[in-house]
Amino acid sequence: SRKYHLTPAKKAKRIAVIGGGIGGMESALVCAKRGHKVTLYEKSDVLGGVFIAAAAPSFKEKDRDLIAWYRREMQKYPIDIKLNTPVTDLSTINADEIVVATGATARRIPVAGADTAVEAIDYLLGNKQVGDKVVVVGGGLTGCEIAYDLYLQGKIPVIVEMQDDLMHGSGVPLANTSYLRDFFKTNQVEVHLETKLNAITELGVSITNPDGSISHIDADDVILSVGYIPDPVAKKSA
Repeated sequence: SRKYHLTPAKKAKRIAVIGGGIGGMESALVCAKRGHKVTLYEKSDVLGGVFIAAAAPSFKEKDRDLIAWYRREMQKYPIDIKLNTPVTDLSTINADEIVVATGATARRIPVAGADTAVEAIDYLLGNKQVGDKVVVVGGGLTGCEIAYDLYLQGKIPVIVEMQDDLMHGSGVPLANTSYLRDFFKTNQVEVHLETKLNAITELGVSITNPDGSISHIDADDVILSVGYIPDPVAKKSA
């Protein structure tokens, strides 16, 4: 349709895209299709960004297909892809326009023992292994998908969430949230809502229950899935 039709740019420019995740690749493709000369800078050795981790669970095959599609599309256009090239100062980039698509990094929480926990992205990428009983801190979509993945592996997940419901944020498809809630209920997955994490210990976690009482949950490992914060380029040009 006309709404989504890409028209050639009136003036071809040199465009730099910082970040090779889904957002960066889409930006690069749109600019290249419009006739701009595009260079994409990615700090790692592969395109895909955090979406690689998001697509890692066994039930996310369509997401893996999407990453593969983007990588194939990137090869169809004259986009200069520079892997293993972190950018910390935009003033070093020689371009008419710069698109910053550097994504986000995992949020850290100020509780004792947090440094001993496994970050969600490390678990999803297979960088860290976990034991049989695992507390997942954070009941957003990612945390719930991790708990689901753990259950499918025969492990025992326990979800700890501060909000009064799972997957509380907006923009999550109803089909996904309904399925996961029903799955946890049917399979008696332990879920603690309106619950505060006090500390992570060698034996599990200390929590504050909705009634204010303190209790302990035994666990072999703890996975943190408490959201992301923007990860901007360290030094912006003046």
